Parts: sequence; structure tokens; C-alpha cells
Amino acid sequence: MKSSIVRTLVTLGLGAVLSPIALLAQGSINATIPFDFTVSGKSLAAGDYSIRQLSQDILLIRSVKGNSAVMTVGMAGEKTGEAGTGLLTFNRYGDTYFLSKVSSDSRGWELPRSPVEKELIARFARLKPVVVAAGLRSK
Repeated sequence: MKSSIVRTLVTLGLGAVLSPIALLAQGSINATIPFDFTVSGKSLAAGDYSIRQLSQDILLIRSVKGNSAVMTVGMAGEKTGEAGTGLLTFNRYGDTYFLSKVSSDSRGWELPRSPVEKELIARFARLKPVVVAAGLRSK
């Protein structure tokens, strides 16, 4: 009797500990961005990128070539709702693009606006969102 209670408690404890790891191991979002863009105040060149969730609210956006990367904090946002689909949404002001949302079929994040983006919002009357489709890759 005692050993079955201990076994049950150990199983429940391991489940609670390993569940967040399973959530983080869901893979990455991969996209080809056809224009230069900014994330958290850092400018990134057009190219192939991988977006990976590092913790509950922290995302790593990294060039597939490995020559540039940025970490950013994301707030909970809408997911795409379509299996195997990822979307990156950019705010466009003139010829300047800012990554504003990242979403997959299971999670979504909204990224905070940088001071530069807030300044551009004041200058430009209309926000022009641009959406880039992305693929999902499981580990």
C-alpha cells in the first residue's frame, strides 16, 4: 500500500516537473523574411529565421545562418488555430518593419513596441501590418 502511494506521488511529481519541458520542446517557427526588420530595438537583415520559445514568455529569433539573433519578451497573444501553421506579423511604417506578433497553431505572442516604433507611430497616421506565413518544425 505504502509503495503504491509513493509510486503515484513520484509519477505525479515527475509529470508536474516535465510538463513545461514538453511545452518548450514543441519545435520552432521557421520563416523567410523578405525585408529588413527590427525586434526589441535590434535591426535584422532579410533572410531565413527560426523562432524558438526559450521560456514561458521569452522568444529567441535567430538567423538560420547563425550570424544574428535577438531575445525578446512576448505577452500572450492569439494562436493561428490551424495545424502546422505559423504567422509572423510586422508593423510597417514607410519602409521600416517591426516584428509585432508571432503565432503558431498552439501559442501566440505579442511583442512590445520599442521607443523608435512608438515615435514612428506618432509620425505615420496609418499602421500597415504585414503578415508572413511560416512553417512549424517539431524537434
